[in-house]
Amino acid sequence: MLRRMALAVALIAVANTAHAQGGINLAWNDCITQPESWMIMNYACDGSRTGNPLRLIASFVAPDNLSQFYGIHMVLDVDRQFGTPSPGLARSSGITPLPDWWRLGVGECREGNLAFPASLTGIGTGTTGACHNPWAGAFTGGYYQYTSSYNGDPTRARLLTELFRDTPTTLTSGQHYLSGAITLDTGTDLPSEGYPQCVGCCDFMVIHLQQVELYQVAGQAWPQPDIYILSTPDIRQYVTWQEAGPCQQTPARRTSWGRIKTTYR
Repeated sequence: MLRRMALAVALIAVANTAHAQGGINLAWNDCITQPESWMIMNYACDGSRTGNPLRLIASFVAPDNLSQFYGIHMVLDVDRQFGTPSPGLARSSGITPLPDWWRLGVGECREGNLAFPASLTGIGTGTTGACHNPWAGAFTGGYYQYTSSYNGDPTRARLLTELFRDTPTTLTSGQHYLSGAITLDTGTDLPSEGYPQCVGCCDFMVIHLQQVELYQVAGQAWPQPDIYILSTPDIRQYVTWQEAGPCQQTPARRTSWGRIKTTYR
């Protein structure tokens, strides 16, 4: 329902869309402005974090004063290398296809181990460079879609997310805001409790925040667009996984982290 609503709004507002200068960010653990945020995530793939999911935090700098902000759409790619190769290049270059550990779509090896939206409590609240929470004070609803081998490229997956408020709010130009939190559970690192092991946890990967769309209530007066499209980095729009080198998956207990699709406050 939320996805259909967002697409309908986008179609209505397509004539009033602007490619804006505000930047986008991606970090592990916390908003990129905070000292507890990381670019690199290294994990032993031993099941030690099962049930205690890792967090990806997306944020943006508002490109303008938005008086009727109510929603967001994000596009993220999971890839074995930096950049976005064409399908032909990916196949001819000998790059290994996306591992099972990163196949998080419906019916795939790690279905249910990715969640969006997740709680933003305690994120971006440092004493300096705070990332404001534009979802506070409203009922919100979210949606995500994960597609492995996106666009025929066996090395890549695409994650689409949407998040909406039930009432519009105001954003201030130049201020950092939280786009949302994505949690990644480490379940299926290893075979246990009747579940198969999803191999590839130790593989190097890059997660790239390609684009963020900011939605306002349709019908804004010129020069305010209904949709702002942000695609350039403010500080950094990618993170890496297992950049420190190879690890070894060893036996551990498996617990799945359920997908969060429900409305929360």
